[in-house]
Amino acid sequence: MDYEDFYGEYGTIANALREQLSAQQRILKRICKNVENGDLKPTARDLASAASGAEECVRLLSEISEKIAGVDMGAYLESGDFARQLVTLCGENGINIKGEGTSYEIFPYRLKIDPQNEDVLVNGRKAIGLRPRAVAAELAKGRARLLAAAFNPAQYASELASAYDLALLADSKGKPVAPDADIYLTKLYKYLTPMRRFRREYDAQAYAFDLARLYTAESNESSDGRRFQFGPSRFNSKAIRIVDASGNEQFLATIRFYRE
Repeated sequence: MDYEDFYGEYGTIANALREQLSAQQRILKRICKNVENGDLKPTARDLASAASGAEECVRLLSEISEKIAGVDMGAYLESGDFARQLVTLCGENGINIKGEGTSYEIFPYRLKIDPQNEDVLVNGRKAIGLRPRAVAAELAKGRARLLAAAFNPAQYASELASAYDLALLADSKGKPVAPDADIYLTKLYKYLTPMRRFRREYDAQAYAFDLARLYTAESNESSDGRRFQFGPSRFNSKAIRIVDASGNEQFLATIRFYRE
């Protein structure tokens, strides 16, 4: 099934119904005016037209009902048609999407398809609906809104540096601390969100998005004067996938803070 085909067929019937309802409004307005003026002769003809129009409205509503009832959204999701159409539409709109089956990442969102419950979840919440075009547009709008939000790279780098210092101290286990060692970004996230409720308010996707904005910042200096440098890893399981402002995919694994 292609949702746009279904939507086009539905739209044809809905437009016909809209025209009928508009005609009914005009007839009712004319009837009310004539009755107000005491001109009752034309009302018989108008009432007959209204009755005929009402029958047509009922017929069109029945046709819409049959059209909608004939769509199995669970099967649509399970067949993979929804996912294929979403991937195509994201590509057409320059939205970076990665995944397969029922799990996809549209940075910084994670999308999960749940055929059993006829749901699509974006970061654990129900999507706007199950029309791929509408979902793709909402994702693009949400990402643009996030990119436009205020972000202070130096301040965020300082907050990250504080977590970095704690991680270095914990890793030293009483031995001299290496002041500019590489630390995995996944480890720093645990120091930034030590409690579960913190992780609900600042989830891994939000963390990755902030890292992406820090990665593309013009300056690599934190508020305390230290500079930072991201590093890769041979193991992607230890790296955090980001998509920069240009739509390029990057994998960030470590960070170090140092003084020149």
